[in-house]
Amino acid sequence: MLSGSPNPTMLIENSYARVTLALDIIRKIPDGPLSGYHELNIIKHQIQLCDEIGIEESPAIEIICEDPRMPRDQANICWKAIELVRKDYGIKSCARLHIRKRIPIMGGMAGGSSNAAVTLKLCNRLWDLGISDSRMMELGRRLGMDVPYYFMGGTAFDTEATGIIETISTDVSLWMILVLPDFGVSTRKAYESIDYACTGKAAQKTQEMRVAFQNRNIENIFASTHNDFELVILDKYPELKRIKQLLLKSGCKAALMSGSGSTMVGIADNQDDAQRVARSLPHQTLVTSSLL
Repeated sequence: MLSGSPNPTMLIENSYARVTLALDIIRKIPDGPLSGYHELNIIKHQIQLCDEIGIEESPAIEIICEDPRMPRDQANICWKAIELVRKDYGIKSCARLHIRKRIPIMGGMAGGSSNAAVTLKLCNRLWDLGISDSRMMELGRRLGMDVPYYFMGGTAFDTEATGIIETISTDVSLWMILVLPDFGVSTRKAYESIDYACTGKAAQKTQEMRVAFQNRNIENIFASTHNDFELVILDKYPELKRIKQLLLKSGCKAALMSGSGSTMVGIADNQDDAQRVARSLPHQTLVTSSLL
């Protein structure tokens, strides 16, 4: 484990995942500097599941990770984060990252964006740059639309491309079953499959969820869960549709896909129910809860 590293100078930080509990695809932006991006309405909710990232100075940028699916070159968003800090702040030295993956790759929980945000934080600490959180969010936005959220964390409303992120003040804690299929879903391909005639119809539910979190109305949180990506992804991947149905049949109060998939999220009444449902499913599962 990184936490047991023999290198006393290595800086280590957890990189937490998030799930999307409401997701509206409002429109594809037709022109201007954001042309081609999408305006979204998302309720993001941070969970206990995390990767672990360590950083140390190195003669060259290097990424060490046991997961063979993780790119270890310039294609990795964490590599790009290191390069961005070095360029913007005139840093001559380089850094080596050690990443212990627990968040599924291409699972719809923004593990890469979380890793990038933590990498920026670790570079700030490693080189004692004193970068403010607001500046961190600006840097993060240059790496990916999901990255700025991780400098706020918790529960938040996020439009991503149009730059609106608002913290939702709440102490609601949810118990969740994460079902991890043995395949991922490409975010790019998910966006390419969108039928805009069908999306954005449940935006009122997103606003209802914001109020439900603020008022600690758990039943209304359950009732307002939805994800516009399901409109195209569940037909393309029938196994995900079966998992959703099985979660509900097994006693979950709500079930939906996180982000563009492939992770399916079941929300249970409590920890015991979550563990019971997880044991009953013929799939790889993780039981987790909100990060408060």
